[in-house]
Amino acid sequence: MEVDEADYVVIGSGSAGAIIASRLSEDPDCSVLLMEAGPRDRSPLLHVPAAARHAFNARRYNWSYRSEPEPGLSGRRLAQPRGKVLGGSSSINGLVYLRGHALDYESWAECGATGWSYPEVLPYFLRLERFLGPTTEYRGGSGPVEVSTVDAPNPISRAFMEACAQAGYEFTDDVNGYRQEGFGRFPMNAAHGYRWSTVRAYLRPAAQRANLAVRTGCVAERILFEGRRAVAVACRHKRRRCRVRARREIILSAGAFNSPKLLMLSGVGPPDHLRAHGIEVRQALPGVGRNLQDHQISSVQMACKRPVSLAGRLSIPSRTMATLRWVLRRDGLLASNHFECGAFIRSAAGVRFPDIQLYCFPIAVAEGSKDFLRDHGFQIQVSPQRSPSRGCVELASGDPDAAPSIRFNYLESEQDYVSFRAGFRLAREILRQEAMRPYRGEELSPGPAISSDEALDRFVRDNVQSSYHPSGTCRMGRDPLAVVDPQCRVHGLTGLRVADASIMPNVPSCNINCPTMMIGEKAADIIAGRDPLPRLNLPWYVDPEWRTRQRLRPPRGT
Repeated sequence: MEVDEADYVVIGSGSAGAIIASRLSEDPDCSVLLMEAGPRDRSPLLHVPAAARHAFNARRYNWSYRSEPEPGLSGRRLAQPRGKVLGGSSSINGLVYLRGHALDYESWAECGATGWSYPEVLPYFLRLERFLGPTTEYRGGSGPVEVSTVDAPNPISRAFMEACAQAGYEFTDDVNGYRQEGFGRFPMNAAHGYRWSTVRAYLRPAAQRANLAVRTGCVAERILFEGRRAVAVACRHKRRRCRVRARREIILSAGAFNSPKLLMLSGVGPPDHLRAHGIEVRQALPGVGRNLQDHQISSVQMACKRPVSLAGRLSIPSRTMATLRWVLRRDGLLASNHFECGAFIRSAAGVRFPDIQLYCFPIAVAEGSKDFLRDHGFQIQVSPQRSPSRGCVELASGDPDAAPSIRFNYLESEQDYVSFRAGFRLAREILRQEAMRPYRGEELSPGPAISSDEALDRFVRDNVQSSYHPSGTCRMGRDPLAVVDPQCRVHGLTGLRVADASIMPNVPSCNINCPTMMIGEKAADIIAGRDPLPRLNLPWYVDPEWRTRQRLRPPRGT
């Protein structure tokens, strides 16, 4: 058996792990070994922004997990793509670059994650970002991750934003800044025609450091202990068994599914569940794998009366021209993720900050499919952001190669139905505004006949999908179900930390790639023993009349 050694061993090269490995290796007096189960990110699919949909369906770069039959979804099993490639899910995701609302992080601190309040995490959001546009005190201008917005949005996107204004919502020039609530352009971590994954932003600039070793095709099987201290990782590298020893610490950054899986395979987790799989209990932590959260999503799909949707660009000649333009100039259709704009709105008066995210997508996707509709159409994607439902990740087997058992318990809470009903009705109201009239054809899905509470509930059960934002399964805090403390240390053990989306106490009200990168930045300082960045006490917006109104003003008309 091969035995390697490093000061720090980081398991998982995704949105947090790659950042942690890069930042730790900035100290020339320590060595870092970064382990990734998948291959290097050599495929063009992983670098062209518009190819994101193909990237997260490519099995070579994907763990290709599926949920268990979901009771609330009529027994449907949902796909759960997770990056199995250098860069992890940052190499295959949809590139929507959002931070969430300030109150999301205030709630983390209230849950016991001391040091993770909004003023304390905001400096790390700024540190990782290089926004290609006007800089403000809310935007980073010199970080590794390049962020941009689309210069010339699709006519459907422009009409959607105008319709939001007609419906009584306010424009926000930065959904990541002072004001999340309202409608505006959605930033993407893409620039100069490329996806800005954690590989491009962090690992490539660090590639020449002699103290950073990146090992792909290396599958972690379990963590090894001496007493209460984690000392090594048993792994498989290119069909050879090996052991990697950590002189200082092991950092687990394998994501919301694989981080709890690896802890449980190593004897850390709910005792009865571990014993049922013949695993000796090293540390009883009943919260490992619990608290699984996600954002659910569905769409209002419309036929488009004018030939301006992306459906007109699906022909072979159009794709060929777009490819040539990207190859020659790194711009055009392939340089965008096409989630150009959207809105964060509140579902009702009395909701303090936005709990519904709307995306405008200038093409329609067959419900429950990865295939685009060939006729001109578009969709408004409706995604409630703070579901009370909670799921779990468990071991399906003691075999390290077995996929984990994943159950989200979607729609377990009645509030999920309430939120979806509100989201569909508010989206339809926006679509009825005058600005959408030139483009608004017939409603394809759910369809005009589906309008009652009962019909909408049935449609949601049969059609809702995952936003692919799993989180919370090794949550941070100090209560009996918390897995790590605010320094990311696993409770009851030494030499072992977890730092990725699994430690989120509550999923932020947004896509989670950017918050996970922030976790990587902040965790790296904690692990290295550096002083935290100074608090940044900037204000944030909450409608002063949120208790009595749902939006700023009544709609102009329908």
